[in-house]
Amino acid sequence: MVNQPLSEPAQDPVRHLFRAGNQDLAPILLLHGTGGDETELIGLAELVAPDHPVLAIRGRVNENGMNRYFNRFALGDFDLESLEEESTWLLAEIRRLAAHYQLDLTKMIVMGYSNGANIGLHIYMSRSTDFAGVVGLHAMQLTSVTDDLQNLTGQRVFLSFGEHDQIVSENNFNQLKENLERSGCQLTIFQNAGGHHLTQAEVNAVKEWFDTTTKDKD
Repeated sequence: MVNQPLSEPAQDPVRHLFRAGNQDLAPILLLHGTGGDETELIGLAELVAPDHPVLAIRGRVNENGMNRYFNRFALGDFDLESLEEESTWLLAEIRRLAAHYQLDLTKMIVMGYSNGANIGLHIYMSRSTDFAGVVGLHAMQLTSVTDDLQNLTGQRVFLSFGEHDQIVSENNFNQLKENLERSGCQLTIFQNAGGHHLTQAEVNAVKEWFDTTTKDKD
């Protein structure tokens, strides 16, 4: 996998990482968790999708020194105006950078963890995108009901949930699951007795899902 340098702020104000990989394979979009950056999920991508092109974008919100994709008032209390503004911004930047690096959005798989999974799924459910699928690791429902839910019939989504997750409650996760089921997507759920962290079994499940999802895309 070819490792290209981080974008220079003078040339591109959006902090991101691009690795070219094999351009014939489905590209991966990585969205980090709170306090992470564009490098946080590179290891996951290398395990799940070796040699695939990778684009990772840093959230532009700063919360007490921690990178995020949208503002919140407190843990679990989200600034929904910020969510909409940042979702519009992020989707525009994904499209711009994908065009710049000649990545096929119709083959792109979004992989997000926590805050990154939240905004990735929110964009997927509330806006028209060309993404091939989404991996939402320890994601949560941000609103009681997703307004203007997109028709995702035939699209593939992977969700993971830890039964002892201190951030995502079972009730909240069930709301997210119900919204996705209403969208018509093909939903795969990985659930274990863990918390908000990633486990090896979870990574293995993601890889199995990814291999199945992309076999007809590559």
